[in-house]
Amino acid sequence: MKLQDRLPDSVTVDGRRRRVDLDFRNVIRMMEILSDPNLTDEAREWLAVRCVMRRPVKGAYKALTALLFPQDEEQDPDDTPGQRLTSLEQDAELIRAAFWQTYRINLYTDRLHWFAFLELLHGLPEGTRYTDVVGIRARPMPPATKYNAEERAWLQKAKRRYAIKQTEAEQARNYENGVQRLFAGLMGMIKQG
Repeated sequence: MKLQDRLPDSVTVDGRRRRVDLDFRNVIRMMEILSDPNLTDEAREWLAVRCVMRRPVKGAYKALTALLFPQDEEQDPDDTPGQRLTSLEQDAELIRAAFWQTYRINLYTDRLHWFAFLELLHGLPEGTRYTDVVGIRARPMPPATKYNAEERAWLQKAKRRYAIKQTEAEQARNYENGVQRLFAGLMGMIKQG
């Protein structure tokens, strides 16, 4: 968003502006619903739209997801594909504490637009427990030398302690991807042999 832009409070569906409440809590609820594997696609979309819109209308889901989760953003070159450094669910306490420590924003009671929440989350300075934990997750394991055994042991322990727990859906997806890679490798070996 440009510095002079206002925070969006509506989406356009069939040429009409529809008001939406993009408080960060509503969008997080929406994301939880979208990741629920027990819902049908239709139920998932309707319930997700219902989180931010009083009277859901046909076509609102597409407009909302385009606004909230744009697909054309460039990936950060420092990001390792598939490596998640934060979890809004698992890190909730740390995020709330960091917002209070840094901005004096009480995420239990204060309203905050989703985009403002994201900008403030990404702008958290070093020195909060949340940024410390994210730093541990992102820190690469140094190559083993005869001098750094203690450091490596500490980092391995810290990475295990603060690792993001995978959801059942993520575990299933990773298993499926592993099976596909194994199958592709076997097919490559067969073709070569």
